[in-house]
Amino acid sequence: MAIATIALGSWSCIKKTDPVPTSNSSKPTDQSGSNEANAALDDVRDIINNKIGGGSGQRIDKSEAYNLPCGIISIDSSTTSNNYKVYKINYGQSTPCGYKYKSGKIDFQLIAGTKFSDVDAKYKVTFTNYIVEVKANGQVVKLNGTSIVTNTSGGYIYQAVTENKTITHKIRSSLVITYNNTVARPRSVYETRAWSSNNSWAGLTFTANGDTLINNINVSEIGKTYDGNYNFQTQITEPWSWSNCGTTFAGPYVLKTGKAKVDVTIPNLSPTYYSIEAGYKWDTSNLSTTPVSTKDCASNAYKIDLVIGTSTSTEYQLY
Repeated sequence: MAIATIALGSWSCIKKTDPVPTSNSSKPTDQSGSNEANAALDDVRDIINNKIGGGSGQRIDKSEAYNLPCGIISIDSSTTSNNYKVYKINYGQSTPCGYKYKSGKIDFQLIAGTKFSDVDAKYKVTFTNYIVEVKANGQVVKLNGTSIVTNTSGGYIYQAVTENKTITHKIRSSLVITYNNTVARPRSVYETRAWSSNNSWAGLTFTANGDTLINNINVSEIGKTYDGNYNFQTQITEPWSWSNCGTTFAGPYVLKTGKAKVDVTIPNLSPTYYSIEAGYKWDTSNLSTTPVSTKDCASNAYKIDLVIGTSTSTEYQLY
């Protein structure tokens, strides 16, 4: 019996390279769809934070092109009746990462405020048959739906460093994730994400937390599992926190701390949940060793405690 895998938050202007999957890791997980949605939101935020699409008065050329990790995109725009521009990100089939193909379309537009950096400015991101294919194993994830991002603090993310601000965004997503073109599952996201720094780029951190009460539980995500089509909800019990473990913008950025509990509703079986804790160091030269909690720049693994009825188990998973 498979249980949903937690989907962690994403970070704009802080990129990481996904591990190249092996040919035998062909089965998608519940994390796959959320990861790709987060990566796409990163692309949008990178464009915005490079001051492209700064609001109703901002100009962008159809010839503009961006080479982003795992995809080459082009951007064009049109103006709506309320004088807001709709920016269209068109993904091609190039593979700068060597193994991922992206295709389809993502639109984004400012729907509240005069520019993206305004306090409480909102922009809407629309996924239309946005497809990510992993060539190594044929795994395909397709996204349709919307995400609404509210800039609750105002400002651009780079100002967390240049002006010592805390930049906060609220995320609300309603998505349908289709796995390998056959299995479609709904997913809703309720998160607050924050960027701050205490020491220029070297002190930059990113945190993600849930912010919506459902049945008196503060959740970050709800949906249906890939296997079994069971209801699940994710509760972040300690915010996920990434820190710059380098001295420049390039990082690396490491997930040092964070905890979550994922409750899965399975008929005639209770309790069914698993908890995940970040910040463990696993000796990758000898994976038979037991990881230890370090919560520092050496962290590279999660501890996962699984509870299914009267059965409990603990395992570890590399980031």
